[in-house]
Amino acid sequence: MPDFSAGLNFRQLEIFNAVVEEGSTTRSAIRLGISQPAVSRNVNQLENDIGFALFDRVGGRLVPTKFALRLQAETKKAFMGIERVVKDAQDEDTVQSGKIQIAAVPSLSLSFLPKAIKEFILDYPEVSISIETRTSRTSLEMLANQRVNVALVSMPISHPGVKMEILDSPKAVCVVPKEHRLAKKEIVGIEDLIGENLIPMMQGHNSRHRLEELFAAEGYLPKFKLETSTIEMACVLVEQGLGITIVNEITAARHRRFGVELIPFKQSMNYAYAFGFPAKHPPSEITRIFVTYVKEYVKKNFNN
Repeated sequence: MPDFSAGLNFRQLEIFNAVVEEGSTTRSAIRLGISQPAVSRNVNQLENDIGFALFDRVGGRLVPTKFALRLQAETKKAFMGIERVVKDAQDEDTVQSGKIQIAAVPSLSLSFLPKAIKEFILDYPEVSISIETRTSRTSLEMLANQRVNVALVSMPISHPGVKMEILDSPKAVCVVPKEHRLAKKEIVGIEDLIGENLIPMMQGHNSRHRLEELFAAEGYLPKFKLETSTIEMACVLVEQGLGITIVNEITAARHRRFGVELIPFKQSMNYAYAFGFPAKHPPSEITRIFVTYVKEYVKKNFNN
């Protein structure tokens, strides 16, 4: 039975691969820059370690057995994996400059994104960043047309030229003025909103559909006096005492300092944000590093 108690020898596997590819110990020795006896010795030792012959000696040539070919295929995969890890580490060490072009929905570009960018720039001060605040649909079109490197959008949405990667699924909160009757509650449900001056998103927005579904389940048909196209504007209207709103915690967080309270909302609003990348072009190393910073920022500040 093969004895692997000491582990397979990396150098022996490297020599073995060379012999399979070259077909002789002499050519393998030249390729590796070692002596021919050293090649033969290592091959023999590897065969002794695993307990079976790897080569048939035919007319002065070393012909790999079927087991040798299988072993060589697997060791090549292992070597390639090691090379990728080393290259990734080297790339991260050397990436210090470059440009990142971002398209992001207002609810992100006007909320936490500037702070995440600040943390990133502290570590990569030579990287330049441009940000375009656009709708989700426009952001994906810009990405597909290679006008930006990465998009931050609200889900659900798709585009044939874009692949998506989820950033976060934030919780829903009820944003109310500090003096509002709901401000002292620990959690707010859809039943608490009946009769309130609720400020929703406009028709066509996913959260508007969800609110109407929740109200319908309570047998109530709400009348909205105010509506808006952006979550940011909804929060600003609450600051002015014009009503209350249901939005995601990521966008709402910055408004605490403007005289509002954020109360957890009992029902799920199915919020989700995602990164978009060109489907046929992998992101640059610096873009991928930036994405990691954004993910870590969200995880640290919103996933408690």
